[in-house]
Amino acid sequence: MSSDEIVDPTVQNDASIKRVLLHLVLPFGALVLVVGAIAAIGLHSYRSTRAGVVALTHELLGAVQQNISQEVSDYIMPAMAGNIIASGMITHAPPQVADRVFNSYGAAMLQSVPQLQSFYLGDEDGHFRLITRGPDGKNQERTTFEEHDGKQVYHREFYTDDGVKTGEEYTDATGYDPRKRPWYANTEGKTDTQWTQPYLFATARQFVMTSSLRFKGANGHTYVFATNISLNELSTFLDHLKVGKTGNAIILDSKGRVIAGRNIMQQAEAAGWDPNKMVLDPKTHPVFARGYDHYRVRGFGPRSFELNGKRYVTIASPLKNSAEGWILLLSAPESDFANFARQSSQQSLQFAGIIIVFSLVLAGFLVRQVRRSERVARKLGQQGAQIAHETAAVQQVAATPRLFDPTAEPLVLTEQLVHITDARRASIWRLLHDGAAMICEDSYDQKQDAHSGGFEMSRADLGELFETIEAGDVLTVENAATDERTRQFERLVMRELGTRMLAIYPIHGPKGIMGGLVLEDAHMAPHLLYFVDLMASIAGIRLAETADDAGTHALAAEDIPGTATSATPLPAPRYDNMLMQAPQVAGVSTSGIYPSVAVLVITFSDPVVDGEAETKSLLQLINALATDVQRISRERGLFAVEVAGHRMICMAGCTVEEDPTAIIRIADAALTMRETFMATLAAANLEPVFAMGLDYGAAFGGAVGEDPKVFNLWGQTVSLAELMAQGASDGGTIQVTDRVYQALRDRYLFRSRGSFFAPHLGLGRAYILAARR
Repeated sequence: MSSDEIVDPTVQNDASIKRVLLHLVLPFGALVLVVGAIAAIGLHSYRSTRAGVVALTHELLGAVQQNISQEVSDYIMPAMAGNIIASGMITHAPPQVADRVFNSYGAAMLQSVPQLQSFYLGDEDGHFRLITRGPDGKNQERTTFEEHDGKQVYHREFYTDDGVKTGEEYTDATGYDPRKRPWYANTEGKTDTQWTQPYLFATARQFVMTSSLRFKGANGHTYVFATNISLNELSTFLDHLKVGKTGNAIILDSKGRVIAGRNIMQQAEAAGWDPNKMVLDPKTHPVFARGYDHYRVRGFGPRSFELNGKRYVTIASPLKNSAEGWILLLSAPESDFANFARQSSQQSLQFAGIIIVFSLVLAGFLVRQVRRSERVARKLGQQGAQIAHETAAVQQVAATPRLFDPTAEPLVLTEQLVHITDARRASIWRLLHDGAAMICEDSYDQKQDAHSGGFEMSRADLGELFETIEAGDVLTVENAATDERTRQFERLVMRELGTRMLAIYPIHGPKGIMGGLVLEDAHMAPHLLYFVDLMASIAGIRLAETADDAGTHALAAEDIPGTATSATPLPAPRYDNMLMQAPQVAGVSTSGIYPSVAVLVITFSDPVVDGEAETKSLLQLINALATDVQRISRERGLFAVEVAGHRMICMAGCTVEEDPTAIIRIADAALTMRETFMATLAAANLEPVFAMGLDYGAAFGGAVGEDPKVFNLWGQTVSLAELMAQGASDGGTIQVTDRVYQALRDRYLFRSRGSFFAPHLGLGRAYILAARR
């Protein structure tokens, strides 16, 4: 690891911390202080205004309550004061004119005081006189309780308001005794004014109360003078009374019964014209019911509460000069008295909101500008670091020995390309001299930190990609699987790693396009064209020095180290009913044990065909694959290839002497077969339907049967190779045993597959043969 990759977490970047404090924390801190100050001022103003509103509301309600109390007292005062005046007039008048005084007083009062309904006068002997308004509220009716022809009757006389008599009548009054009426009886033993309970006249739709006063006349008789006062008029008065904008008032007695108030007649009808049932209903009068509950708990005075999300103020006060226990209850929403304060608070809140919004906008602009400056500075820093990184990479490439030697592998080029462009994999591909194929000089996988190479792609498989590279244009594709030019390349090369993005840069040489530099998932490549072009130029110099025939994949036995002691060279094979018949060489004609046999088992999925056309097409595909196997087996010097149904068994190293090159030749053949199979199947638009298994070890075999004899091989090496093919996880993979891995790990790349169980052998480890190093 280079020194620039080592990070000490204990080291603090003081400059960075100061910059953050100055550019971010300070503006936001100032903004928070401003907003907090505005919010505190607004809250204080709101609380002060609310307290003032509450106090003002109480004072206004108190003034309204005093006014209403005075109005109510003035309303019922004629009934109380009139009793005293009338009793005094009757007491001092001569007895023979007492009736005339009563009628004169009553007529005058009914004309001038609209709330007075009628007047009674009775004595201890049962005499009774009445003066009242007419049914229509106009004119007057005078009634006397008399005995006429031995019967008790009411003598009714009708007069206009001007005192002109318009008629009279007699009606039965049997059993009537004024001394038993409540207005008379409740004055017994009392000398001050007494009030009866309210009572209703359903026919006249009148709700009245009676005040009465007992006194002695000049003739020594005891009289009771009574005045009926209409509560309808009092309710009408309260109905039209304005408490604030939407508030109103109601009068209750000590037991919570409604005496006067809004919609009194509707309440009377709902109560069945029974005054005792006319109580506050929380459903119809929720505010008054709550205010009355406060009065019962806390007594007289102003109270405020919240109901259904709205604040109300109520005030309960006793009514002087009225019936005992009368209570005046006022209610009004706070908002009726505090609209100006609410508007002021709303305006203050709006101004505060505007200030906060402007502060936020200004702070946002400040932060945005700071962030842009930070971003520009960071980009400049990143560019500087990138330039330094690229310079270090170029220096490392330049310091690499034998950089332009075509026999040396170009490992440093692909490694530096991956590190600088942040690619998943980088590879260098060389066009062969005839342009019919393209071979991978080197491929570096950053995630696995592994090199591979030697892959060959033909123009028949990737014709459009070849044309794009030869055109000399840079090709960048976000999803290689969706582009016609790169779809086959993604299927054959990229799908194994799961990469998507593909960038191909042409490699120019003295004679034109020499190949292509391929980057997979290189996110930084579009920003590093200069560096990539430089690496492509260096790769072009290397490829120009490469011989035209450097792309062959065949490995001759004499070119492999350690073959000096190998077995006798193999003559050309003789073909029979097998793909490749075992040659008749020394040590093969008889049964024997072979110490270093390499066995490759290839299994294909059973085909499913429907119809003659599909069968014919499938046979052609199978013939092409068999032909490729024969060709590759001859090139790699394999011993024999057997075919059994959907299996192929390839063998190498079937000699009595140990052959150390057998495993190398068969591994190279397996990789070549895999690439060939995948290309052929991809051209037929088929998924990989084959799997390979490889093992290496001792086995025994020999020629069996009569002429023509057939070579056969037995042993655990063959069984394990077949087991590896059957247990391959994915199609197109080469699964090998631990013995193969130990023999080839210095030459080839492997991935661990995990453990497997083999009968009679127990647990072992399996690997996937990925590519050559």
